[in-house]
Amino acid sequence: MKAMSRILLATLTGSMLLGGLASAQAPTKLTIWLTGDPNETKVIQTATDLYTKAHPNVTFALQALPWSDAHAKILSAAAAQQGPDIITGGLSWGIELGNLGGMVNITKEYPALDKEVKSKNLPGILQSVVTTDGQLYAMPYNLTVQLQFLRPDLLKAAGVDGAPKTWAQLESSIAKIQKAGHKGYMVQWGNLDWLGLFPYLYQAGGSYYDKGCTKATVNSPAGVKALTYFAGLYKKFKVPTDASPDLGGGLDNGNYPLGTSYSTFNLDTTYPKMKGKWTVSALPAGPTGKYTGFLGGTVIGIMAYSKNKDVAADFLKSLNDAKVSKALIENAFKAGLYFIPPRSDFAANLSLPADQKAALLKQLKDSAGPPNCPGFEASNPDLAKAVQSVILNNADPKAALDMAAATMNANLKK
Repeated sequence: MKAMSRILLATLTGSMLLGGLASAQAPTKLTIWLTGDPNETKVIQTATDLYTKAHPNVTFALQALPWSDAHAKILSAAAAQQGPDIITGGLSWGIELGNLGGMVNITKEYPALDKEVKSKNLPGILQSVVTTDGQLYAMPYNLTVQLQFLRPDLLKAAGVDGAPKTWAQLESSIAKIQKAGHKGYMVQWGNLDWLGLFPYLYQAGGSYYDKGCTKATVNSPAGVKALTYFAGLYKKFKVPTDASPDLGGGLDNGNYPLGTSYSTFNLDTTYPKMKGKWTVSALPAGPTGKYTGFLGGTVIGIMAYSKNKDVAADFLKSLNDAKVSKALIENAFKAGLYFIPPRSDFAANLSLPADQKAALLKQLKDSAGPPNCPGFEASNPDLAKAVQSVILNNADPKAALDMAAATMNANLKK
């Protein structure tokens, strides 16, 4: 990190005021690297085409990067001071690159955009992308959230009346499902990982760190209660422990009529025989009454070395326009994807059945992203080990979390 800091000595410059650009002063080409599915370029092209229509002198070059090497390539571009003008990436990448001097500080250079993002985006996602001292280096671009997936027909046949709404109801439902001859319940997104523990931790009233990021709190009584419950699901009900369990397939063949995953809504396409037989709901509430779900997604920001910062910032501003957001949603749908904006008022435009849309919007109201604390990503492997040691090796939850917290505290100080 220190070596990278010495490399990235570029001074962040640019306009302190962001306004609409009637037209670029000269032909401008913005290069955007998009992390994720290759179809992401088709999705954002909706926004770039609309922007070019309003600003004919601005053109775009779009390049998709797979998650497997996007982070390394973007870090290399920052170090070399050469590459794209704009990037999308993981929620923590903006803070990471910003602290290294590799991204424009939106808060300082474009306060109007900063104010708009902070006032209109979901609080749960903002807590992950804004630094502890209030700086925004990359704004939320899209998101995904944990939801409960279910087959109402199979649940009803097993004596389960709809989606479980509490921890106790979840256990009772799984027991009835298994008694009816099904395998039971599956965790797809976050299986055997800190991400899988995440909702239970928050639903129990816990957190990974305190509000000021001064110390780890995952080993609090609430954290122990959450891990004990999460691990108990595996032990009591033989929840699958494979790396990438197939919840869609489990719903389709009836082996797993209930499970949790990220907010994908294309099961009708993937499993056409299941069309109309599945739905989603918000997660079951924990002892606090909270049903918090994990928010994932990507951010979008401007590289510090870009020679086109003002135009890039104006393009980012356009993504907060309702018409642009709606066009992104519609174009993603045509590509077989679901683009969920980081604003609940925009997410309401998603083309979903009424019950699924209602469940999504409800879950977005009680959701949170990963901590913005230093060293969290570096601590992820130790957190995963803690979760796995309890589930797979019957380790003591408090002892396992104490060890993870020690690593997290050490990483806070680096």
